[in-house]
Amino acid sequence: MRSPEELDEEERARLRRAHHRLRNASQALEALTAAPRQRGRWDPRPPTDEALDGAHAELRAAWDAVWRTEAELLGDG
Repeated sequence: MRSPEELDEEERARLRRAHHRLRNASQALEALTAAPRQRGRWDPRPPTDEALDGAHAELRAAWDAVWRTEAELLGDG
């Protein structure tokens, strides 16, 4: 098992990209499901099933990519 300090710049960038993808996927799903109502504005339309399915699939893929990347770079523990 390696420590994060042992990663080179390329490996750190790879891990950072995986975490960034997960953050983006989470925010996209949040925008579809938890958008706050704004006073004086129209209520947002509910998302389509296809949009929700796509957002869920991307979130799952991004989550899996983070775990896979960490396992490859840092070891399984």
